[in-house]
Amino acid sequence: MTAGRDRWLWPLAAVGGLLFFASLGRLWPLADTDLTVPRATLDRRATEVLARRALLPSGRALGDYVRASQLDVDEAALDYAERALGRDRAQALVRQGVPLVTYDVLLKRAGDPDGLAATFDGVGRTIGWSRGVQDDAPGAALPVDSGRVLVQRALSLDLGLSLGDGTPAQWHETGAASRVRPRRTDHTFTYERLLSARPELRERAVATVSGDLVTGARRYLVVPAAGERAARARAAPVRALQTVGFALLAAGALGALAVFLLRLRAGTARLARAAYWSAIVFACAFLTNAFAAYDLLAHWDPLWPRWIATLVRLGDLAAGLTWMFVVLFALIAAGDALDREAGAGRGDTLWRLGRGGVADPAVGLASVRGFAIGLVCGAVLTAAVLAVTALGGGFTALQPRGFFFYALNSSAPSVATLLFFANIALLEELGYRFFAGPWLLAATRRRWVAIVLPAAVYGLTHTGLDFLPPAEPFWGRAVVMTAVGCVWGWALLRYDALTVVTSHLTSDLFIFNWPRLASAHLDVRLAALATVAAPLVPALVAGVAAVVGGARERRFRVPQEVE
Repeated sequence: MTAGRDRWLWPLAAVGGLLFFASLGRLWPLADTDLTVPRATLDRRATEVLARRALLPSGRALGDYVRASQLDVDEAALDYAERALGRDRAQALVRQGVPLVTYDVLLKRAGDPDGLAATFDGVGRTIGWSRGVQDDAPGAALPVDSGRVLVQRALSLDLGLSLGDGTPAQWHETGAASRVRPRRTDHTFTYERLLSARPELRERAVATVSGDLVTGARRYLVVPAAGERAARARAAPVRALQTVGFALLAAGALGALAVFLLRLRAGTARLARAAYWSAIVFACAFLTNAFAAYDLLAHWDPLWPRWIATLVRLGDLAAGLTWMFVVLFALIAAGDALDREAGAGRGDTLWRLGRGGVADPAVGLASVRGFAIGLVCGAVLTAAVLAVTALGGGFTALQPRGFFFYALNSSAPSVATLLFFANIALLEELGYRFFAGPWLLAATRRRWVAIVLPAAVYGLTHTGLDFLPPAEPFWGRAVVMTAVGCVWGWALLRYDALTVVTSHLTSDLFIFNWPRLASAHLDVRLAALATVAAPLVPALVAGVAAVVGGARERRFRVPQEVE
């Protein structure tokens, strides 16, 4: 496929990209708070609150602790608040510091079994703190009333709670419990306030006194039982559609396994290609987890050497994913065998890239073409969401959720984003579209079947992903993602696998870097822009190589003699 035949694609991609980018805030509305607070700022805030609460054990300095932070969203509470109160009131709660969107800072020290933690909202208001205390640690044996005085003072000074005047909007005590430890007495107190009577919405604060020290306090939003029941009921049709999708996906995987085994027996299966790209996908997933600093720190028992805890955690995560890459190996091998039998060459540019041919002109063309089709996919997604919400009476949900946190919570956001979504693009496109499309085309001789059926399976399997729009109606995500999948299915049959993988990666990078692109911090925005442009690197390298090669050819061309 030559660049000349793609001339219509470039203006379409430009218009589609503008529509897609302009609609990101509508498709993925962001919680109205700072979603990209610098880690240094979070560390400073944690240091201040932990020092103010005198939570540091004697003889220890905060500089001795390993730290990590993460953005966290109470998805169940946010979903209830948006559905019950409306988006404007839900956003107002976020701005007021109600704990819907928070930052957790975790601190641990080698050899110390007791970790420290602090929680803040996006503008720095303290939501909670904690210090681990061993069961046999010594302390005072205060009566419950004395513990209550300590807790109320701490909640008032550090969490800003207004206690005791009896008005519905103020906090009131709803529970108290005591426990006698071997060498001290602990007390736990619970307070609540009413944020909304109809529909019901309450906020809860729980605080613990260990001896004579308030070692823990945390605010939470309480989803009423009726709201939880409604959420459970809404999940049924979503899970049903998703289950149908995974059943069809499993059937396709069995078909691929049969094709793989038959070609293996015939000696036409090329195992090296399948092994190479399966290993690449596995490496992307493994390295993504290696950059999840908060998760690794949370799973570190400080009484272990840290490297052992890290190895165990990464090993556990890798073991849970291994089966997926074994299946992927068979799918790629089967798809490659079908591709070579048909003489279509849809995998050629991908194999060239795998051999290091990043400067190959065909690889460069596939990358820029894939980037353009990724923008077209964004426009198709936008149009599909707008149509579904208009016709089905649905809406899009406040973000971030799910996959957004790979960019927001990694110790190296840009690198982790590229790794994770390269993993997703390769897994989903090579995992079944590269096999399913040509397989169905060969079996039915109908291109529309080869395009639509894999796209429908793709849409159904994505029904339950709440970071994708729309949140309602329940079938909306299936329709929207099927429409996007049709574009990728068409692109695979018209172009090649590398084009489709690049377009998938491009779409994901635009979507899941959206909180970073909308950040108030310039360095974050610039890093996000560079990340989004990364799929164009092969095109840039190929272009530079062509220019340099042309200049070298002109320089060393031997002039012909003129008789």
